[in-house]
Amino acid sequence: MKLVLLAAVSPAMMLAAQCDAIAAKSFGKDAKIESAKHVAAAENLPEHCDVRGVIWPEARFAIKLPTAWNGRFQMAGNGGTAGTISIGAVDAALRKGFAAASTDTGHDAAKEPLASFAHMTPENPNGHRKYLDFAYLSVHETAVLAKQIIQAYYGHAAKYSYWVGCSTGGRQGMQEAQRYPEDFDGLVIGAPGMFLTGNFMRRLWVGQSQLGDAALPVEKLPLLNKIVYEKCDAGDGLADGVIDDPRRCDFKPARDLPKCKGDGANDCFTEAQIVGLGKIYGGPHTSKGKQLFPGEPVGSEPVWAENLVGPSKTVLPRSESQMKFYGLDPPPGPSWSYTMFDFDRDPARMAKAAKDLNPLNPDLAPLRKRGGKIVHYSGWADQQVNPLPAIEYYETVSKRMGDGATRDFYRLFMVPGMFHCGGGPGCGSVDWLAAVMDWVEKGVAPERLVGAHMEKGQATRTRPLCPYPQVARYKGSGNVDDAANFACRVP
Repeated sequence: MKLVLLAAVSPAMMLAAQCDAIAAKSFGKDAKIESAKHVAAAENLPEHCDVRGVIWPEARFAIKLPTAWNGRFQMAGNGGTAGTISIGAVDAALRKGFAAASTDTGHDAAKEPLASFAHMTPENPNGHRKYLDFAYLSVHETAVLAKQIIQAYYGHAAKYSYWVGCSTGGRQGMQEAQRYPEDFDGLVIGAPGMFLTGNFMRRLWVGQSQLGDAALPVEKLPLLNKIVYEKCDAGDGLADGVIDDPRRCDFKPARDLPKCKGDGANDCFTEAQIVGLGKIYGGPHTSKGKQLFPGEPVGSEPVWAENLVGPSKTVLPRSESQMKFYGLDPPPGPSWSYTMFDFDRDPARMAKAAKDLNPLNPDLAPLRKRGGKIVHYSGWADQQVNPLPAIEYYETVSKRMGDGATRDFYRLFMVPGMFHCGGGPGCGSVDWLAAVMDWVEKGVAPERLVGAHMEKGQATRTRPLCPYPQVARYKGSGNVDDAANFACRVP
């Protein structure tokens, strides 16, 4: 009778029982499993085991384990200052058969908004540890724990492990590649804040440039955008509404913008506004003219109202908060204002944060040695994370390791016309994960990827995306909206 009963137990039933058992297992003194629940298949998610818990002191995580597993592990990155688990990305991976995980990086954004989680107070004695968890620790610890839980649940390890993240998630991926190269076989790294502390300065610089009469009304952005695209669009030989490489555009606000005679209407720019725009495009400098970080790339103007100028300025409060609680050493605290940043003296106070936050170590030899692969992408019109440090980092790695050796495991794709992590007039809709999986599992390096511009769910244009330093160039005939009529060439 016992043999008959055992034979009647399906693999799915066994996994359900094993899910219940996960909560009772020990995975080290710092990890606490708070729940492990078997979830039946629903309209939008397959049958799976949903594991939740916390890693000391406050890094909460979610790990979802599908019954119909593809044998792979995928971890999803965060955005902004994190503070939430990327459940949407976890569920998307789950639907494709991955065991998937994400962490909130050690704090709750609803209770500790922006960077306030790092503020050391009697009520928050773990503030410094939470800062390190945000910087790099929690992702690594969650990846290690997720692999242990996968082993316990399925009885064997994942065959391949992948990281997918953009913005903060891109920076987290680079931290993983440099600090913990054993964690992932393939990494999709999008729009990473390579020089994050420099990006802090850039946002404060923009904020200071928009004080008083220099403030640019959002009503003037359409005119600015029109003039910039008229000046820069055809620089690559094709007037198609996309600025391929902002570095090749010779746009100067003082020369190219119409000037107002009086206070100004929406068809011209005042002298103060032109000076402010010159600062935005020029980037932060010391009083002696030393550039501290690149300025805003031309082509990003259509989304300035969402981030840089006008009433919203969403990135300014974020960077101001980061400076208050961990960007400067010592942290000045909650009373500090972005108007107080001194571009001559204060950059030196950012050295400690730079060491923790900026993934700029060019020694990727350990990742290459174990066969790891990186597919890195950045948008040329990124309004939040300037794309130039991505190129500088890639070139530094190539110089250190050699061009050929670098291309063997790491490729950078610059996406013309793409805003932060997506959107814009360019063709930024790409299956980046498929590209890195083919590279890891089949040895097929991404020589040319096809990106799409999407409108209402439909691709209205396709273009090849080429590994840097190659760029896509029109062959001279055929539909300019078809990637087949373009070739990847070294400019």
